[in-house]
Amino acid sequence: MKRFSRTVLSALFPCVLGMVIFPANTLANYDPAKDYREIPAIVKQFPEPSKIDMGTPAFVADKTDFTSQREMEDFINQLTKTSDSLKVRIIGQSQKGNKIPLLVFSDSQSVTPEILLKNGKPTVLILALQHGNEPAPGEAALAYAKSLAEGKEGDVLSRVNVLIIPRANPDGAESFSRDLANGINLNRDHLLLSSPESRAIAQVFNQYQPDVVLDGHEYSVAGRWVEKFGAVQRYDAMLQQATTNNLPTRLAKTMEKPFRESIVNTFETNGLSHSWYYTTDKNNMQDKTLSMGGIGADTLRNIAGLRNSVSFLLENRGVGLGKAHYARRVYTQLLAMQAIVKTAAKNSKELIELGRDIRKDISNEAGQGAIVVKGKATPEKHTVLMIDAKTADGVKVEADWNSSLNITPVITRSRPYAYLLASTEKKAAQQLQTLGVEVYRVNQAQQIKAQQYSLTEQKDARKKDVTGSVGTTGNTMTQVTTRVEDIELPVDEGYYYIPLKQPLANLVIAALEPETQGSFIANGLITLPAKTALTKTKGATAKGKVEIEPKRLPLYRLLESAELSLTLMQ
Repeated sequence: MKRFSRTVLSALFPCVLGMVIFPANTLANYDPAKDYREIPAIVKQFPEPSKIDMGTPAFVADKTDFTSQREMEDFINQLTKTSDSLKVRIIGQSQKGNKIPLLVFSDSQSVTPEILLKNGKPTVLILALQHGNEPAPGEAALAYAKSLAEGKEGDVLSRVNVLIIPRANPDGAESFSRDLANGINLNRDHLLLSSPESRAIAQVFNQYQPDVVLDGHEYSVAGRWVEKFGAVQRYDAMLQQATTNNLPTRLAKTMEKPFRESIVNTFETNGLSHSWYYTTDKNNMQDKTLSMGGIGADTLRNIAGLRNSVSFLLENRGVGLGKAHYARRVYTQLLAMQAIVKTAAKNSKELIELGRDIRKDISNEAGQGAIVVKGKATPEKHTVLMIDAKTADGVKVEADWNSSLNITPVITRSRPYAYLLASTEKKAAQQLQTLGVEVYRVNQAQQIKAQQYSLTEQKDARKKDVTGSVGTTGNTMTQVTTRVEDIELPVDEGYYYIPLKQPLANLVIAALEPETQGSFIANGLITLPAKTALTKTKGATAKGKVEIEPKRLPLYRLLESAELSLTLMQ
């Protein structure tokens, strides 16, 4: 079966992880004295799973901290000796030089991306530790890798390929801090790719094109929840699929059934409580609104959806608890990993067909229908359960709720056939290429019909997510408002042509439509006129108001196919 694939950029690298056994080292910023201490009556409500032997470094007897980078590397090295189905790639290095390993499980003779794309099996990507102070998913990823390597997961590898990135943010894991070494929130960097860590993950998506993605996190248990509600969070797991603009309907339906249904059933069978993922503003203690995970095209969950993957975020109860309930937390993530891989294996043929059909459908939609440029979550009412922090009694909270399952369109436009970037916009064109998008150069000047973006408002702003902030750094942006106008455009040689007749068309839309905080315009990847360049025209309108002459952006939309002489950008 032929699947869409860009030229593979690099071959498999051997894993050189070292054989030395290193002593455990306390993670730099992890201080057990700062852990939140639940009262005994709450602790009793979360018993450890019985008869579960994880066999991973954090569960060594008397270990008081978490798995270090060196312990992880040595553990993976030992796994490679026990399994012919496991190969390890180093997909990149962190900002501080730590290795980012990718574990590739397949029963194919070769596990190069070219081979896995053609072996007739869907590929599942499990990713953990984007946030360095959320260790349980990373430990679960190691436990699941161990189970796969030892042949304890049945015959799933006869029907799927499994990729595991157990530590996406090794610097944060080593310092026990949420963000990357430069303060960027990795989970908000999957469209802009401003960090080596996000670029390494993008390379995995480009090369292997995973059909299913699970992104593991932990969520805060106390803190603002105690301050706002006098209660701690109670759900073992919070789950949410991709929820962003322009997701294919068939993909969204598949995420709900069979995948979300299977994960939820697994939790219930094993006595674990669950909910939709939600959070609340951590800056405004008077605001008790609960919000599902956002709809922006920046998180791994949503970007994976725009890359046409069945995609889930799983958050377990854990941030702020130190090693309390650690086995239960890891077990929660492990069960989800097992469930999502087994579901992919059970529906292997259907997944391959779905991926092929969706890629074809998206390509065929170029120039047809409408797109949502900007949307917002829909306000609703919802009830969640918490635990009184002082009495351990159950608390029912009936709250205002922002639902990401229902996106209300704010700005819509016709779906273009293609976008054009002026020849000055090399940075944006290269960024699209890094995302895996096909970009062409115009090699002969001519005039065509196009739509021009006119900038009508431009101001400095800060990025926000549903918690009120994004990361330690990287939060500044330029908020713009535009309008589009039909023009006759003289296209010069060297312009960049980005067709939407390609499977990543919806990812292109997220990058190039200007009005969202994740767009290339908002983040300076496309040239903006200076704010002072918005000039007044001479004269006045009939109402006596002075008109403002909008400035043009070096970005254009084509609503129909144009006869352009093109060369694929190298």
